[in-house]
Amino acid sequence: MRKNITMILAMCLMAAAMTACGGNYDTAETTPAPAADTTAAAETEAETEAETEAETEAAAEDTEAAAEDAEAEDESADEESGDFTLLDVTADMIDAGVYAVDENQNELVFTMFTEPSGTPMASLFVYAPDGTGDVICGEYTADVETDEDNITWTSLNVSDVYTGNEFTIGFAESEDDQVYIIDTTGTVYEGQYLSADDTVVYMGTAVALLS
Repeated sequence: MRKNITMILAMCLMAAAMTACGGNYDTAETTPAPAADTTAAAETEAETEAETEAETEAAAEDTEAAAEDAEAEDESADEESGDFTLLDVTADMIDAGVYAVDENQNELVFTMFTEPSGTPMASLFVYAPDGTGDVICGEYTADVETDEDNITWTSLNVSDVYTGNEFTIGFAESEDDQVYIIDTTGTVYEGQYLSADDTVVYMGTAVALLS
């Protein structure tokens, strides 16, 4: 009887041992699964962060490019907006320059030039001996005619950029290269041609009068 009990106990212990081993095996077999899920999740998160970073960098580059384009447009707009002054005139823009002196020793300088935008401009500067003077400058429309003495008269209707008023000025040329200035009253003054460089110098003086 004791032998049978001993055998039964032994069998029970063996069964318990087998059950315990089986449980441990199942646990060992299923434990890695959560680790695999965690790794996959980490990889997915890393990929998402990389994509987000790439999108952020691309957005920043687009913003910078847009800012540069806007700045370029602003600069272009400034050049066309009327910020151009007589100080910006260079010798290569000068089309004509004429100098004359009236009976009161007032100096007159007539100029025609083309500003960077391609707009033709005309100006008349009058300098008095006391350092005062007047400046007319603006876009113009021209009327040209030749008289019976073969003198070509060019009359310019100028829209003055400083006052907004309309003025008529001009110049005339003869066949023997004599040149004249016509002021706003229609008075004609015998003059002489100026070089482009000398014309620019007089323009600088005109700016001083405006200030």
